[in-house]
Amino acid sequence: MLNGKHGGNDLSLDIQHDFSANLSPLGMSESVRKAAADAVAFSGRYPDPLCRELRKKLSGKYGILADDIVCGNGADDLIYRTVSALKPKSALIVSPAFSEYKKALSENGCKVDEYILSEENEFEVTEEIVSHISGHDMVFLCTPNNPTGRVIAPDILEKISSECEKNSAFLFCDESFIGFTDRAAELSALNCMNDKTIILSSFTKLYAMAGLRLGYVVCGDKSIADRIAFTGQYWSVSAPAQAAGIAAIDEEEYVRKAAELVKNERAYLQKELHILGIKNYPSDANFILFRADKNLGERMLKEKILLRCCEDYSGLDGSFYRIAVKKHEENEILISVLRRCING
Repeated sequence: MLNGKHGGNDLSLDIQHDFSANLSPLGMSESVRKAAADAVAFSGRYPDPLCRELRKKLSGKYGILADDIVCGNGADDLIYRTVSALKPKSALIVSPAFSEYKKALSENGCKVDEYILSEENEFEVTEEIVSHISGHDMVFLCTPNNPTGRVIAPDILEKISSECEKNSAFLFCDESFIGFTDRAAELSALNCMNDKTIILSSFTKLYAMAGLRLGYVVCGDKSIADRIAFTGQYWSVSAPAQAAGIAAIDEEEYVRKAAELVKNERAYLQKELHILGIKNYPSDANFILFRADKNLGERMLKEKILLRCCEDYSGLDGSFYRIAVKKHEENEILISVLRRCING
């Protein structure tokens, strides 16, 4: 039996519209799909355990040394491998946050503290976090945050990065959703990289490749990259996933269209939620956090629409919900059913 709760993972439910899984509303691009399918023909042999071609492609795209990149079987795999490789004794998580951070740390015997973001401050990460870093070996944060959708301002991220380096603490910055912003280059922790920085990125969300499982980390120190690379399973990325990733890196127009669609449809959803009197929070991601009646999720499920209830996130409860931003037709259906469930 699966432990833990994530969006899009309950296949037993009878639903027509899944707003719990926050993937690109454009779906997988044809070039990525074809690359993965073509690679099946070569899957009778082992894939490259070092993902050399993929790392070379990422290096050229982002101006990162290939030796500083480690590819893995999705973001989850890299979270667990990083923690297992570095074995922090005390970690700080900026919460609410993806539950696998805490789970990976706890399974490796690490003491976990959480810095809970304030709802009154609309879950914004402020300079106040800096004073909580001392005494920890590792700090986990996410920009844009999951589930709040808030990005961390570049000047705040710079201060966090510097404080981590000063305290010899690793900064693990999850940027799995940053591609949905139109300011990825400006907002990335790549701008304040030092030898204690580890940046996580995923193909899962931006390219709708959830079933293929592909992600990577960029490390500020090659020795750290080596430790992560040689921790965990040897053949961590399949041949179809590597081929799909290589194709996805060239999909610049796809990324532009996805970010533009998300921006426009997110504004539409936030406007309609406001009209319905539903409290929702600022977001720069492909999802929106809102607060409503604790029974709303069950009422929506009866209408065959699945929301992500956020009661299992630290600092939130069952009145918080996360919805994915989808194409306009589906978003209209969501709002229509929400209106019925709230007023009905």
